Amino acid sequence: MKDIPNYCLKSLNTFKIDVNADRFISFDNLYEFLLFAKENKNIFKQKFIVTGEGSNLLFTKDFNGTVIHPETNIFGILKETDTHYIVQSEAGLKWDDFVDETLKLRAYGLENLSLIPGTVGASVVQNIGAYGVEVGDFVDKIKYICLEEFVIKTITGEDCGFSYRNSIFKNELKNKAIVVAVDFKLKKKPECNTNYADIQSYVADNVPVTPMFIRDVVIKIRNKKLPDPDIIGNAGSFFKNPVIDKLQFDDLLIKFSDLRYYDLHNGKYKIAAAWLIDVCGFKGFEHKGAAVHENQALVLINKLGQAKGQDIKELADIIQNKVQAKFGLILEPEVIIL
Repeated sequence: MKDIPNYCLKSLNTFKIDVNADRFISFDNLYEFLLFAKENKNIFKQKFIVTGEGSNLLFTKDFNGTVIHPETNIFGILKETDTHYIVQSEAGLKWDDFVDETLKLRAYGLENLSLIPGTVGASVVQNIGAYGVEVGDFVDKIKYICLEEFVIKTITGEDCGFSYRNSIFKNELKNKAIVVAVDFKLKKKPECNTNYADIQSYVADNVPVTPMFIRDVVIKIRNKKLPDPDIIGNAGSFFKNPVIDKLQFDDLLIKFSDLRYYDLHNGKYKIAAAWLIDVCGFKGFEHKGAAVHENQALVLINKLGQAKGQDIKELADIIQNKVQAKFGLILEPEVIIL
């Protein structure tokens, strides 16, 4: 375990913003950290944040608090039934490494979520999703440290309140829990999801569609559309897709016949935020070293690595204001701004 004061966070956020935290604590042994937490409860009564790879964070200034960084990464099959495996992973394992390992175990379902940056612990807090799949669909149980009693508790996937980019860990359990392990219920028999047009374009009559095929396709698509955060600072999709009711949807469709949307089949419609931003003319737009990616309008970048977090936030504000003025829709950041 490490406990370091005045720690530089540049390597722990994918925007590569050069800021410091008052204190940095990392651990690769859960029970050592639990004992430490019990003896240092005051840390959690003050400002703190739990981070994985920092792939969903934008620091606009130094973090005047404690950053807690789980590095636990053990995984394996807990049990199996005739139809499923229960695969457990500790929170610090890189998400894409975990997806790759599940497919090697012939445990299927997560392939559409390939190459998403971050860690297993962060994946359930954010309820990451892509290409018709959300991680919450596969969560069986989650173990977490209760920061009120300093014991390890378990919650079922059904009780996690999963919704679009949301979970109980962003609401009722915010700042009251640290995710330490996740159990996933994965299928033995593959059921490949190819509903998205981007994936369909790779499917040919003579090509067998397997989970590994889906993973390879998703990786190709993401590499083509999205900048590598190791090369260009970014946090992937910066904004959520707005979800609206039928009345508002019908009104928008009259005004914009080429509206990009997804029918959620519950009286709600998800509007493509990338399309909204693109129509407003922001692709390639720059502001103080921050920019909108030329190939994907939903991605804001630290173009030359010299933009400050506040510069990127200002760019986001400009986009939000223009989209709201043109469409009457509020773009909510998917990225956590600190």
